[in-house]
Amino acid sequence: MLRILLLLFAFQSLPALAVQVADTTVSLPAITVTALRVPVSVVHAPIRTQVLDRSAIRESGSLTIADLLRHRSALYVRHYVGGLSTLSQRGGTASQTLVLLDGHRIASPQAGQLDLSLLPTGLLNAIEVTSGAGGVLYGTDAVGGVINLQTSASENLLSVQAQTGEWGKRYSAIYGNLRRGRLTATVAGEIDRYEGNYSYINRGLFPPEESPRIGGDQQKHSIFGALRWARPHDEWRVSLWYNDAERGLPTINSSLHSGERQWDDHLRVWANFQRKWMWGSLRAGALTQAGSLRYLNSRTGLDNTGRTKLSTIHASIELKPIRNWVVSGGVEAGFSQADHPSLQQGNLERRFAIYVQAIGRWGALSIYPALRIDHYVRPNTITPTIPSLGVNLRLSHNLHVKASVASAFRMPTFNDRYWLPGGNPNLTPEHGESFDSGVIWLYNGLQIEMTAFMVRMRDQIVWQPTSAGYWSPQNVRRVTNYGFEASVDFQRRLTSRMNIKAGVVWTHVQQKSDSFLRLIPRNTLKGHTTIQWRFLVASIHAGYTGSLLITSVTESEAFFVMDSQVKIHAGSVSLGVHADNILDARYEYLPNNPMPPRQMRLAFTFTLQ
Repeated sequence: MLRILLLLFAFQSLPALAVQVADTTVSLPAITVTALRVPVSVVHAPIRTQVLDRSAIRESGSLTIADLLRHRSALYVRHYVGGLSTLSQRGGTASQTLVLLDGHRIASPQAGQLDLSLLPTGLLNAIEVTSGAGGVLYGTDAVGGVINLQTSASENLLSVQAQTGEWGKRYSAIYGNLRRGRLTATVAGEIDRYEGNYSYINRGLFPPEESPRIGGDQQKHSIFGALRWARPHDEWRVSLWYNDAERGLPTINSSLHSGERQWDDHLRVWANFQRKWMWGSLRAGALTQAGSLRYLNSRTGLDNTGRTKLSTIHASIELKPIRNWVVSGGVEAGFSQADHPSLQQGNLERRFAIYVQAIGRWGALSIYPALRIDHYVRPNTITPTIPSLGVNLRLSHNLHVKASVASAFRMPTFNDRYWLPGGNPNLTPEHGESFDSGVIWLYNGLQIEMTAFMVRMRDQIVWQPTSAGYWSPQNVRRVTNYGFEASVDFQRRLTSRMNIKAGVVWTHVQQKSDSFLRLIPRNTLKGHTTIQWRFLVASIHAGYTGSLLITSVTESEAFFVMDSQVKIHAGSVSLGVHADNILDARYEYLPNNPMPPRQMRLAFTFTLQ
């Protein structure tokens, strides 16, 4: 164990030594589309933005978006028993961060969130994470920020991957992208199986003893396909993605297994179009999504299925620069519906929106004003107006200061309003303001960014226990989240055959509220290091999660988890060993939700380009 710790310390210390070595590469800043709906560099964006490209996704070794964000972003990813994974951004709830797929919202209209453990990374070309209210561009739910999953790729590539590991882990995937002239075709498929019968301390027994986790098996399948047709002035893309999952919901701290199971199915079809003219450009897109969730409890005889539908369409126009200004605007429309035995009837919602934004530049100063008007059609129509203003000031060639202020809002979900028992049809939409300011500095492969933020919400929707024995959502009058984010990213070519990439991010969050809320950790600290030398690649991911409030007087224990992987490349073939939780930490994201102990995976990858 001592040798392992010394080796990990050496890997984590290499970035500091590498600064003394002359750099032989030029690192270009990443480009973001999510932050402004128009391409702009991360450095010039008015809000904090992180772009994880395809190489970063591969280097992380993450099979799901939940694990990728847990390793490489400032987000707090919360894992529940049974595999469910949700996220929190800047102290917000899972439904206060908007998740997009190629620019289209995909969260369940019934629950207002996504299970990120069901979304594979294999079909992604990049993922963008923006921090700060994005409702002015994307509408409801973007209180803490926006995550955009991008699937478009242009390189010729064929990749086949297989993994095997402890507790019945079996994984196989194929990804193919072929470009011929103006047409590009992409096909991806994935099968993921996991028994999940690892041991944990069962406190339901007397005395407590180590027991196998029963009923935690998972089976996941995913199929993706896309066709892209491009000419110099226009581009069409049509995509389809189907994924299904079956998993057990294990009973923790008990001597009797309940036999609970869950089935998730989703079909998504979407299209994107872009056309350029002398005066500007037009972008348009549409998505339709159908999902079902079945829950079975053999002990109680409960077996019900909920179904949701979601459709959206949008179009935007960007005008060529006029003097110092670039102006763009767009319209959106959406439809959502939910049907479940525990929901009241009439779960239908229509929404429309119009927005306009501008970019003004005067020398080193850039300003980003925007305005959006939404209109929700339901028994009582709601029309929120959302303004925002961002600035970016270049102090020197590589040093920029950012600041933004924006309105934020979130509509109640179908579960919030209509779930039986507990739904509250009289809920008021959440609304408030988001403020952040920061600085970003780039120098010779090094990027440092620091941001202070505050999100002040009114009428936040929080589910609270009632005297009748069930939970019900209520509007909490005031909730304020504030804190600080700091990150350092580094990449350098040390020699002609050795590269190094490293990063660390620290997030500190505090909360003030008129009512007690279960908080995310006040402090999280994450770091990763990847070293490539000739045919060998070694990487480490380490994360510290601070304590969080369970009740108004009790806190959970902080924990530290470290993962590592080593890959050997031989031409088009690579062989890797992944070690998750190598320090064998016993930890829980929530009480009575024990996470896996140390486990190993063996990965084989065949790639042709």
